[in-house]
Amino acid sequence: MAPLRGITDCIYRTTFLRYFKGVDRVMAPFISSLSAANGTRRIKPAYLRDISPENNKNTELIPQILSNDPDDFLFTAQHIFNLGWPEINWNLGCPSPMVTRKKRGSGLLPHQGQICRVLDAVMARYPERISIKTRLGLDSAAELYRLLPILDQYPLTEIIIHPRLGCQMYKGRADLEAFQNCQPLTRHRLVYNGDITDQDSYSRISQHLPGVKRLMLGRGLIADPFLSTGLKAGGLCLKSDSDRDILKSFLDDLLQQYQGRLCGDSHILGRLKGIWRYLAVIFEDSDKVRKKITKTKKLNNYTEMVKSIFAETPFSS
Repeated sequence: MAPLRGITDCIYRTTFLRYFKGVDRVMAPFISSLSAANGTRRIKPAYLRDISPENNKNTELIPQILSNDPDDFLFTAQHIFNLGWPEINWNLGCPSPMVTRKKRGSGLLPHQGQICRVLDAVMARYPERISIKTRLGLDSAAELYRLLPILDQYPLTEIIIHPRLGCQMYKGRADLEAFQNCQPLTRHRLVYNGDITDQDSYSRISQHLPGVKRLMLGRGLIADPFLSTGLKAGGLCLKSDSDRDILKSFLDDLLQQYQGRLCGDSHILGRLKGIWRYLAVIFEDSDKVRKKITKTKKLNNYTEMVKSIFAETPFSS
């Protein structure tokens, strides 16, 4: 499961794994440390709560770090490894302009020297415990093409590639040819991420990239929580009434847990609406479903709206 900030928090991740199959590992949204004027560093308690073992039971979790500084990375990594997690992912893919302007996420990809300085420091202490999630580059796929052979000198666990440029955000289609071009440039295991939304897209990507055996599912999995089960089984089947019951129970469980953890209708509804932004496509007339959820202002209205959607709206075929 890919990390989606504001959606795949520890409540969503652990609840998902209780109701749906097919996901072997989950990646938490990135964390970073904060620096004070006196040079001290700290990590927001909310970040540490999200990746704490007690909030991620029965989960093979991979925390993720967003950083462009060796000391900052090592400070954050030490806190994560002290929690007992065996692996950390380095985010070199975030396309948000607020991130890239600071030369973090995909904004660091044009700066290979800085990437190496971070890895030199981190690998000296934590060899074979770091993976990388990246894009093709910030402005050009040539950035990753140049970087991949350099990364061969480091004992990474794997490299996850979302084959879009950072400047694209999520526009256009994932570039399968560019991903294919990456394969002979590295000795590391590559994981594919991007635009897997159904059996057809999975088949198209698998045929284009026959050597790739590991996949990361992101927005497509939030939109269809049964996706990983279907792909593991070799194909998606028509969803049954029992599947509707499973999905409804999952959403009810999420609501109950958010009510116990978050404060106020607006905070809870903001989290749920973020999920429904994607999930609505599992129903016929998804735009209408999405608008109904978006317009709700109170939790009691939300629960009644969800009941009516499940009672009256069939799954999309």
